[in-house]
Amino acid sequence: MKHRSLIALVMVFAVSVTLLVVDFSHPAAAAKVINWKFQSHHTPGALSTTYVIPPFIERVREMSGGRLNITLHYAGELVDYAEVFPALQANMIQIANTGGLFFRGAIPVGWLAAGNMPPFVTRTNDEFNELYHHRGLDNLIGEGLKDQGIHFLGSHNVGNTYFWSKKPLHSVDDLKGFKVRFFGAMSDCMEHFGASPVMLPHPETYMAIAMGTLDGSGTAWWLYRDLKLYEVCPYFIGPPWQVPQGMELWVSKKAWDALPDDLKAIVNTAAIAFAKDYADVCTMQEREMFNKSFPEWGTTYIEWGKEDVDKITNEFSLPYLDKIAEEVGAKDPRVVEGVKIIKQFMRDYGYID
Repeated sequence: MKHRSLIALVMVFAVSVTLLVVDFSHPAAAAKVINWKFQSHHTPGALSTTYVIPPFIERVREMSGGRLNITLHYAGELVDYAEVFPALQANMIQIANTGGLFFRGAIPVGWLAAGNMPPFVTRTNDEFNELYHHRGLDNLIGEGLKDQGIHFLGSHNVGNTYFWSKKPLHSVDDLKGFKVRFFGAMSDCMEHFGASPVMLPHPETYMAIAMGTLDGSGTAWWLYRDLKLYEVCPYFIGPPWQVPQGMELWVSKKAWDALPDDLKAIVNTAAIAFAKDYADVCTMQEREMFNKSFPEWGTTYIEWGKEDVDKITNEFSLPYLDKIAEEVGAKDPRVVEGVKIIKQFMRDYGYID
């Protein structure tokens, strides 16, 4: 009797194991793999596509056990940078590092994006984190993007914004007649003080300066290094006008809503690490450029004084913010609220009265 009971017990165990094996090996029970396309704003070999985006993709893959597979596509590979927004809306691409700066005409909160900030609003990375992540700017931007079919994963540091020149520029008064490639509020500021700004794709900048069409350019510091602009612009002008220049991680809301909650949590966690990785890499490599590369390249660093910083802040940045609130705030009250947050922040830090 005991022998028969033992045989029965072994048979039950064997059947149970068999059922388990069949259940987990059956194709219908296998975990569904979700595939996303990541459109980068930058080209192969750039700081972001070398040191920041690949670890983000690998982190998501590992944390999800391979259930969320993201492939990297470089600038222009899937769509032009100006088409990233509608491509995300349509779920043609699922995630991108881009910026509201590029879509201000269609998205009012794009005027609050870090890439669009006028000079000298935040002056350290900690201040940037406070303003965007703790004083509510990211929340306002996220709300505005949600209305447009975009899920917002936050603003991140893409390196401090400087500019560089073929000739020495020792103060804001030297900007008169300066032909420069710049962007957004930086171009508006240059024009305000007598320069002649233009917008060019980064790869065209070197030749434009070498041929004399431009006198210099400006953007995140690492493009000075990566595009070898030190060969044509030996003067590097500081302090940085944006600390830092910022961009954002955008996700197609259609793709986001299709994710199970656990994968959403994984992407959110990876996005936080992405922002930290970007800031850390930018800080370390900028320091190395100043300390090691500038002497090797023969670059001369010129830093303007407090008088110039205050002049730019009071004569351009403050009126610019007020203009945004007045003209764009009529389309979206979140812009008015955002400008109030920015100005109070600047008062708290003693940058304006």
